[in-house]
Amino acid sequence: MTLFATTVTVCFGGNAVLADVSISLQPGKVVALIGPNGAGKSTLLRVMSGDLQPERGSVTVEGRLIDEYGAAQLAQIRAVMAQAPAVMFDFAVEEVVRMGWVQNALYLHETAERAFAQVAEVCEIEALLARTYRTLSGGEQRRVQFARALLQIWRDGAGPVPRYLMLDEPTANLDIAHELAVLQLARGVAEDGAGVLAVLHDLNLAARFADELTLLHNGRVVSSGAPCRVLEADTLAAVYGTPIVVERHEALNRLVVHS
Repeated sequence: MTLFATTVTVCFGGNAVLADVSISLQPGKVVALIGPNGAGKSTLLRVMSGDLQPERGSVTVEGRLIDEYGAAQLAQIRAVMAQAPAVMFDFAVEEVVRMGWVQNALYLHETAERAFAQVAEVCEIEALLARTYRTLSGGEQRRVQFARALLQIWRDGAGPVPRYLMLDEPTANLDIAHELAVLQLARGVAEDGAGVLAVLHDLNLAARFADELTLLHNGRVVSSGAPCRVLEADTLAAVYGTPIVVERHEALNRLVVHS
């Protein structure tokens, strides 16, 4: 059930945004894409989700090319929370969240209602449901979009269909409490058997919540693996162009990154 990207290359305007990138996402794991602005993180997430076709290389799910899946079938396998999802009309928050329900056409089906109620509760957006989406703050909109993506891959019990949650900067515009809440929910999704791929700028959040990190720079993979392997001070300093200190915080029992 692993999602593989193999030697993926993407070019924009003749420039390689990704060059021979290979990465895997396994169910039950949280993988964070890290690196400076322009490293290719969001582009890689779009390729992994099937939203962008690479010039070279391939993306497969269970050995099958991702572009062989129909739109409806793909929607049941993976959900994507984009950086800046556009909502052009004055939808209510409840309507935006319900857009994530793709599993059957029975809009008011009992299972769908139970899923919606659970997602609204765990994402702590119940107080927002009656409001108009475009009146929300940026952080509130991020929480609503996370709930929509979560509803899309919600399952009533375990099943054979693989699930992947793809999050592009999910903590942008969130306060500290909601940053932690969103990533704890993503961690819980992985523990329920889904694979989670997240673009994160905060290296400390990546170290805290991810099982594996992939460090990108200029469209290439610099390092990939467990946080203790990837978060090396010299490597990070070279990639980010600034002195960086990495140390283990004994009380927290994890790596802490200082710049």
